Amino acid sequence: MNITLTGSLGNISSKLTEILVGKGHQVTLISQQPSRAAQIEAMGATAAIGSVEDESFLRSAFSGADAVYTMVPPNFSAPDYNAFVRNVQDRYAAAIEATGISHVVNLSSSGSPLSGSAPLQGYENLETRLDRLTGTSILHLRPGGFYSNFYGSIPLIRHQGIIGNNFDASATMIMSHPHDIAEAAATALHTRSFAGKEILYIVSDRKTGHEAAQIIGHAVGRPELQWVRFPDDQLLDALVAGGFSRDAAQHYIVDMGIAIREGLLDAHYQQNTHEEWGTRSFDVFASEFAQAYAHS
Repeated sequence: MNITLTGSLGNISSKLTEILVGKGHQVTLISQQPSRAAQIEAMGATAAIGSVEDESFLRSAFSGADAVYTMVPPNFSAPDYNAFVRNVQDRYAAAIEATGISHVVNLSSSGSPLSGSAPLQGYENLETRLDRLTGTSILHLRPGGFYSNFYGSIPLIRHQGIIGNNFDASATMIMSHPHDIAEAAATALHTRSFAGKEILYIVSDRKTGHEAAQIIGHAVGRPELQWVRFPDDQLLDALVAGGFSRDAAQHYIVDMGIAIREGLLDAHYQQNTHEEWGTRSFDVFASEFAQAYAHS
């Protein structure tokens, strides 16, 4: 089959490309960076260089595809993050409709079912626009927080001996390994066995902040590592200092932390019946983290 993927060579799409090429599919991988083209071609895929905010480019990239994988690329500098998400999803929907794509696997979030109310305003934008398409089967993947986000804590662990976020050590995180997400997407794109509008949760593990700190601490030889709750405003200011727009930092990081702190995500996950995917435990990821820590 001809399959078009968004996401460039990110943690999910690079693995997804590898799997689908290995299964014999003709894969086109979209990237905004011309410098990525050679690496994409070396993987056995076709590089399509352009912006996912460019509808005419998307129409060209989607043309002739039997299925597509959509995701909103992180744009932490966007002055209005929700407007950016809406714009990308609008462009995807228009291109899908124009090219008659029959099957779409869309990367959403475990926060989507709780969107539209505080603190997760705007998360509905990851699904609702595509759901309005008629004649197109959509599978929304709803992962938790990516394991790979923990790599950003390496300097904090190394220099201050702590790890944390804006929620307590007792709060439970729903987490996902990017490769579990890639495998779920690959299976869905390969089989195209979904119809209508479906949802698949990608839950690799559930851990409290305290448990995550213990596991990572032992993996990197820092068994004393403690989880620290950061004040919302302190986290927000640190993110802005690191290059986030204030709006993106608030909606993408701080508000999600508030939802975890209040138990909203885990409660919804526990109370609702759903199909899920995910096999890589946080303990398995800890060994990957330890390698990255050792080489940082």
